[in-house]
Amino acid sequence: MNIWLLQASEPMPIVNKGERLWRMGMIAEEMTKRGHQITWFSNTFDHYQKKQLFDRDTVVRVKENYDIYLIHGPQYKKNISIRRIINHKLIAVKFRKMAKKMEKPDLIYVSFPTIDYAEEAVRYGKENNVPVIVDVRDLWPDIFEHNLSGIIKLPAKPYIKWMDCKTKRIMKDAFAIHSISQAMLDWGLKKGQRVQQKQDRYFYLGYHKKEDLENTEKQVIDKSKFNISFFATINNQFNYEIILHLAEILKQNDKDVIINICGDGPQFEELKQKTQSYENIKLFGWVGKEIIDYVLKNSKLGFAPYKNTFDFQMSVSNKFAEYLSYGLPIILTSDGYMKSLLEQNECGISSQSVEEIYQFIMDVKNDEKIYDQMSQNAKKLYEENFVAEKIYQQLANFLENIKEEK
Repeated sequence: MNIWLLQASEPMPIVNKGERLWRMGMIAEEMTKRGHQITWFSNTFDHYQKKQLFDRDTVVRVKENYDIYLIHGPQYKKNISIRRIINHKLIAVKFRKMAKKMEKPDLIYVSFPTIDYAEEAVRYGKENNVPVIVDVRDLWPDIFEHNLSGIIKLPAKPYIKWMDCKTKRIMKDAFAIHSISQAMLDWGLKKGQRVQQKQDRYFYLGYHKKEDLENTEKQVIDKSKFNISFFATINNQFNYEIILHLAEILKQNDKDVIINICGDGPQFEELKQKTQSYENIKLFGWVGKEIIDYVLKNSKLGFAPYKNTFDFQMSVSNKFAEYLSYGLPIILTSDGYMKSLLEQNECGISSQSVEEIYQFIMDVKNDEKIYDQMSQNAKKLYEENFVAEKIYQQLANFLENIKEEK
């Protein structure tokens, strides 16, 4: 099969061959292993590090049957900004022009968002009789309306409404809708006013745990402490006040509990200032995969302090699966889908009450049997639902079956 993948912001195996791949990268790897021809359309601008990888449209050959087309677009500093909108629109328009000159694919798999990429993919599919699967990862543009406030919200309403019309058309015209949870799949189906068919499915965000990493010789964290670790892009999606309040209670009652925060992002400097007086909060910034492995192997709990917003209530994050893979019970601060998984499998707590979270930490810290059972439950949940190899083999089988049915 000749397959086009459209995803504008994930890590790609082009600079660092050992880069930890996300969903689209793992789909590409699995399909190339099976001998399919893969073309991934991406972006020269690195969304997470906020830097240009190339100064012009560039094609990188990863393997004989695997190319990445990096479409050049303008850089931007803020995730919600006019320049980001321009970037998305420009690379989508360039994709449209490129696609006309290329051999027609058998299948297109496109991440949603971006809305513009998905719109162009669906348009191409309709015009050329190519099945297009839209993979819902985030609830655009609904989240804009929830996140914008003040004087920005009113003038942004016409744009949000326009984007919503595009989203509804994308979901209606797609050959199939995929997503990372049933709740988010239902959102896409509702937008498209369609009833779920056999080709409409969800596949969790699988996590690939590498067992062959060399442990760093540097003692990054104190292994004798009760370590709670939080890995994330440091942005406005998280409730940092809960972390600070919890650290204050722990400082007064149990100095053996340490909160480790690894990651960088737009709110990093602000968080650094707020945490500098807390000896029980360790802020590491961006760290490599060996350090991630070391910290998680020597942690007791994973922290996911998401804001209790509707999008997180419907989603299952990559970090959720990552914590489970290390057998870490999870502290979650949002309701919804992930909370249900934790409660059903007895491997963590979901609460917005700092007092309840503190009590949970004390309970598992002081009762080894309770902790061990929760840790085993976490590993079991990971192995049954979130092993990347299993998920993307299933997804690849699904894509191959679509071609056979067509």
